[in-house]
Amino acid sequence: MKKSFLLLLSALMILSAFSSCGESRENADPQSAPDVTASAANDPVPGETAPEEETEPLYLDDGLGDPDLGGYEFRILSCFFNDNDTWRYVLSDEMTGTPLNDQLYDTKEYLENRFNIKFTMIEPGDDAVAANTFMQSVSSGDDSFDMHIGKDWRTCDLGIKGFAYNLFDIDQFHFDMPWWPEETVRQLSVGKDLRAASNYASYCGIHWTRVTVFNKDLLADMQIEAPYETVREGRWTIDGLAGLTNGLSIDVNGNGKRDKGDTVALIGYGHTYYCLQEAAGVTAYGKDENNIPFLDLDVERIDGYVQKMRALLGGDDYLEAGETDFVNGQAVFAFTEIRDAYNVYRDSDVRYGFLPQPKYDEAQEKYISCCTDCPWALPKTLTPERETIVGTVIEAMSCRNYNCMLPVYLESTLKSRLADEPDDAEMLGLIADNRTISFAYSFNKLTFNNIISDCVFSNLEVASYLQKSQKLANKALDKIIDAFSE
Repeated sequence: MKKSFLLLLSALMILSAFSSCGESRENADPQSAPDVTASAANDPVPGETAPEEETEPLYLDDGLGDPDLGGYEFRILSCFFNDNDTWRYVLSDEMTGTPLNDQLYDTKEYLENRFNIKFTMIEPGDDAVAANTFMQSVSSGDDSFDMHIGKDWRTCDLGIKGFAYNLFDIDQFHFDMPWWPEETVRQLSVGKDLRAASNYASYCGIHWTRVTVFNKDLLADMQIEAPYETVREGRWTIDGLAGLTNGLSIDVNGNGKRDKGDTVALIGYGHTYYCLQEAAGVTAYGKDENNIPFLDLDVERIDGYVQKMRALLGGDDYLEAGETDFVNGQAVFAFTEIRDAYNVYRDSDVRYGFLPQPKYDEAQEKYISCCTDCPWALPKTLTPERETIVGTVIEAMSCRNYNCMLPVYLESTLKSRLADEPDDAEMLGLIADNRTISFAYSFNKLTFNNIISDCVFSNLEVASYLQKSQKLANKALDKIIDAFSE
């Protein structure tokens, strides 16, 4: 059963239980945590009879038991990508005093003690070298690793080329549990095949989830109410953001033009663009009843989206700028990633708030929080015995990090002030609950994966742009479908 992360986050706020997920590092089992339920805030006052109703446990159980895996050496094939060794998104090998790092160390110790295993990391080099190592290992059948965490499209490419294992075939993976974001599973699967995963075994996906942030002090100085209620009412849209930011910029340096010396209503940068279209429910690809992708060009919606974004990003109240410009107080709103808050904002003096990326319009059913990730994949050469071991370890890791790591990570983005910022905690819960990934970007950067880059900043006419590239798009998509069919 899917469980809202917002429910878990709210309960953890009440308990202030962010520093660790268990009572000790040797016994750090979520099931041994205090018996607190998500409805604890509704406990009866003394003298009243407790209502007879079922309550959900604060921590979710992976249902795997405690099998002894006999000292198995679980080998993670990593790579160096985006200034990080990718295995560090799931585990840590030392205590540093940093809450997120120490929680990942807890996860490592917990899993090693629970299953009698030992983690080792293989670091062959950059993402291309690691992918080649993966393919060579599978081709030779040497079984040199159990799990690979790699670059986004390059990891998915291992599945297209036939080197990765079908994750749907692993009995231990329970895809109805919340550590498997439903929409990411759907986007990364083709038919009955899932060869790469983006789930909460890792914090990278939520780290790179695109969001909107705003400067609370600047908004207050302008006597504008923070749009939390607008989000709750489902009215946070591209047009709403455009109306809110229109005319909001201030020519601080008096040079008569919009630049980094001014207070700009909205800033953003290129890495956010290919996730903005997913947030607006604009994609060129759909899935049929058998989960087979097909080209689905809604020309009217795509054209409407381009017009809205041209008006928003092409006017006098938008500037392409980075995270340092936001923390320097030079922007009211920013299109950004949660990692900017974790890496930069929380160490600054700026008071910032979180919002999901805006919807296309109010008719859009829900907010969509798109991300990029360092997905993980398994070698096609898994034997039945190793499949059971690998499935057990990764499912337990995913459950553990969902229960324990994810709240610590999100709490850290709020400068350890969750108790003071219930609105932002609610927004982060909403964002985490609706996380997805781009099918077009993940699968070798298919055609139409970045409509903003292709169309918004150009004079291209949308209908002709779509028609011109349609043949190439179908050809590339057919190759992917054929590869998975084989």
